[in-house]
Amino acid sequence: MPKANFIKIAMVLWANVALVSCGDGRGPVTETGLGGEAVVEFVDVAQTAGLDFVHYNGLSGDYFYVETAGSGGGFFDYDGDGWLDIYLVNGAQLVGSPLEHPPINRLFRNRSGEFDDVTAGSGAGDPSYGAGCVAADYDNDGDQDLYVTNFGANVLLQNQKGEHFRNVTTAAGVGESRWSTASGFLDYDGDGDLDLMAVNYLDFTLDNNIVCKQGKHRSYCDPTQYNPVSDVLYRNDGEESRGPVFTDVSNEAGITLKGRGLGIAFSDYDNDGDTDVYIANDKDMNFLYENRRGTFSEVGLQAGTRYNADGLAEAGMGVDFGDVDADGDADLYVSNFSQETNTFYANDGRGEFRDATEAFGLAAASYMPLGFGLRFMDYDDDGYLDLFIANGHVLDNIERIQPELRYAQPNQMMRNLRGRGFIDVSATLGQAFAHTAVSRGAAVGDYDNDGDLDILVTNIADRPNLLRNDGGNRRNWLIVELTGAVHGDAMGARVTVTTRQLRQLRERYTAGSYLSSHDPRLHFGLGAALQADIEITWPDGEVLVIEGVRANQILRVRQRAGY
Repeated sequence: MPKANFIKIAMVLWANVALVSCGDGRGPVTETGLGGEAVVEFVDVAQTAGLDFVHYNGLSGDYFYVETAGSGGGFFDYDGDGWLDIYLVNGAQLVGSPLEHPPINRLFRNRSGEFDDVTAGSGAGDPSYGAGCVAADYDNDGDQDLYVTNFGANVLLQNQKGEHFRNVTTAAGVGESRWSTASGFLDYDGDGDLDLMAVNYLDFTLDNNIVCKQGKHRSYCDPTQYNPVSDVLYRNDGEESRGPVFTDVSNEAGITLKGRGLGIAFSDYDNDGDTDVYIANDKDMNFLYENRRGTFSEVGLQAGTRYNADGLAEAGMGVDFGDVDADGDADLYVSNFSQETNTFYANDGRGEFRDATEAFGLAAASYMPLGFGLRFMDYDDDGYLDLFIANGHVLDNIERIQPELRYAQPNQMMRNLRGRGFIDVSATLGQAFAHTAVSRGAAVGDYDNDGDLDILVTNIADRPNLLRNDGGNRRNWLIVELTGAVHGDAMGARVTVTTRQLRQLRERYTAGSYLSSHDPRLHFGLGAALQADIEITWPDGEVLVIEGVRANQILRVRQRAGY
């Protein structure tokens, strides 16, 4: 990493710092005016906001394993108007006579908090059997592109100036044909352009479908009935004259292990200036790939993230990094199968983790549910990262097999107790958290630009949930939107926001959760603080310090070139 340049400015209206205030009109919470808990309710507004969508999983009665995985979705601003749009991935028919109206992926444009289905004519309505999606500006032309993983060949959709999408999969060389699940864009080699990684699940096809039973009941197979497969890393080798073209560098970069991968997350977990990779595997050991200046070494055993505290591999589904205890390094959470508990790995700041699930109060609440999508998020703007988990079983007849379990399950919110642990507050957050569904993907973003984080949840063979956060912004907040000098997405940037009470770290990355893509802007709850100091470490190592930033605004920061 190049030697850092430090730039320090007072918070004034500056050529490369644009300020946008998006408060709710009630004014900021004062330093002395905040007492007790912030009253927060999540309201499902998916249908009233215009998300007219029902997921199709191709249910056939043949118990094809792919029917259990679900599809994801995400927030991204495809037309550059400052409002997060939504992309929802769909399944497809697996067998039988063709449907009159085959299911396709859907693109919904955000018009100040309400959504219009603009799929027709957009080029975004891929008809494949979809799994997940991720958004980023892979070609660095100023708009957000889409990569969609499928049961079948993946698809790269290039954004054409916010007007429509063009399928460039073949030209770009990223049409991985194995069953891919999670994916993400990253700059693993530090050369200023975005590379791409896709996680592959297992060697299942319709032709090798195995007949399995749970007791006397026909059911979906255990994943161990199918062989694990390797994942894929594409290096961006694009030339301006041809446009970006990717090369499969998995083997030479050290991405060689086989697993049953479902989740992927990125972080500079060891604070050495490059992007590391974590993959959650289903009933295989999880992978922690430490980035060693452009090649990877799997260090999960040494780092303590390969297994749980009992030395067991679990059924990893979703995964996310976040600085839970505000100590300046990224901790890790993985969702697992029912009657396993999810696993929380606390980072010791020296690149090693310990299984702190029980110590942080996260064991009992996660023992019975089956977790998939998840996200660290500060839902109440108190400055500490809380944790959302989307739940749902994989066996549609689980009640007959294990009467104490349920197929459709409620989702959960775990509130962070100032870095000391978590408590399940789901029952206090409104009727939306009492609703049961077979949930899979979870994407987080401030879709209505009011300063608190909302949640998009995808459900198998059902409508999605758009959980609007009502009340999180009763405390103060700050959203930071970055534009890098080398690459506009500023992937890998680290932002620290400091108030008199707390120092918070966020990293600019794609991926995390399960099959889902999140708001690229970095959200900080400020509690009662009226202002904060910001330190941005750009991907090229330059450091910018901005002092005295006022609360309750979206702060757009553009890196100056040439320092």
